[in-house]
Amino acid sequence: MKKSIAVAGKLRLPLKPLIYMKLTLLLSIFCIFNATAGTHAQTVSVKMNKTEIARVLGNIEQQGGFRFLFNSRLKDLKEKVNLDVNNAAIETVLNQLFAGTSLTYKILSNNLIAIRSANPDEQDIKITGKIANEKGEPLSGVSISIRGTSKGTVTDNNGNYSLNVAPNAVLIVSYIGYTTQEINVNNQNVINVSLVASEKQLDQVVVIGYGIQRKQDVTGSIATIKGSEISKQASVNPISALQGKVAGVQITNSGAPGSAPQINIRGLGTYWSNTGPLYVVDGVWLNDVNFLNPADIQSVSILKDASSQAIYGIRGANGVVIITTKKGTGANRKPVVNYTGYVGYQKATNQVKMADAYQYAVLFNELGRMTGATNFLDSSKFGTGTNWFNQVLRNAIITNHQVSVTGGSDKNTYNFSLGYLSQQGILKANDYTRYTANLSNDIQVSKNIKAGYTVIGNFNNSHNAPGGIWH
Repeated sequence: MKKSIAVAGKLRLPLKPLIYMKLTLLLSIFCIFNATAGTHAQTVSVKMNKTEIARVLGNIEQQGGFRFLFNSRLKDLKEKVNLDVNNAAIETVLNQLFAGTSLTYKILSNNLIAIRSANPDEQDIKITGKIANEKGEPLSGVSISIRGTSKGTVTDNNGNYSLNVAPNAVLIVSYIGYTTQEINVNNQNVINVSLVASEKQLDQVVVIGYGIQRKQDVTGSIATIKGSEISKQASVNPISALQGKVAGVQITNSGAPGSAPQINIRGLGTYWSNTGPLYVVDGVWLNDVNFLNPADIQSVSILKDASSQAIYGIRGANGVVIITTKKGTGANRKPVVNYTGYVGYQKATNQVKMADAYQYAVLFNELGRMTGATNFLDSSKFGTGTNWFNQVLRNAIITNHQVSVTGGSDKNTYNFSLGYLSQQGILKANDYTRYTANLSNDIQVSKNIKAGYTVIGNFNNSHNAPGGIWH
């Protein structure tokens, strides 16, 4: 006989999946609630009187809840308003703030609020166009900017451009070698511009190794200093007058009368013992220009990069200094006489304060007491002694004078100058004297032929202590 057994019980489901489902549902509800509250539930408190709308918006941003995006040129942003709200929704605050103005807003994601004007005259328009020269050839890299702002663009390789501007904006179109133009937009969507070459800029030239070039054709590695800037300074050597005037050029003066300064252009670039640059005076290669009177210089060009120095080879490894002396002019047929001169003095500064004989004796006795000595000096018998600084140093006089005569005609110009320099050193045994003469003459032989010459004379006499030691 078979028996059957019935087992009664409950069906059990796994516990962990149920817990995971509940937690996932709770987290989803929390994220949705938090995202909604982050956008709409934040409140703002503002209390400001007679304040521009732009500053009110800045105050709201400082509270950390919202950020605003707007064009600072909107006129209504400068309107002064009174606002007093406490824990109000952002929509309520902005509606009250913008009441009576043309400003509108739109709340974007991440609490970013965009503000614009409903006035059509203040809404930006997109303009396009093409920039060309007087021959109609497109110009690339032309700068187009909006006057009064930092906003702008440049033309592409075909001379085309596009820009978003206000309907009443003014465009500034500029390009090297061409005259800058200002153009009123006046609600135009297409603005084409034809630039005209600027004769004034094209006439500016600098001296380089291969002759002369226009400023717009050379790089920033060529520096040019006018002779008038050099002659303003009371310098014996013309290179000393360049100190602090040219970037990348280090000039160190020794201070000895008539001494040439040490000049380094962009560091040292040679394996040879001579670290100085190459000097070229009116086409002649030299190692020093101490013979030149600064008043005779028309311009100085410093070549600092390899491309501009290439013609000089290894001699230009440390840079090249090209000096052009003054020439005659045929503008005035009558001779013109010029005088340049100055007188001054030099003195030693920041001298070390030394003890005199009496003070030395007192200090010597103090040292003896500290070390247990028994013999002391009678300081009253020593007096002040000798100030050896005064025995070897002095206030040194320096004087420089130069007289020049220039003139000529349309076919013949000349320039003649005489110079005298006397420089005493602060050491009593040191001094330097220099006499200079400069004569240049240019003759227009024919329409295509021009001849000329330059003669520079120099005589100098110096007395310097060898090795910088006075004896």
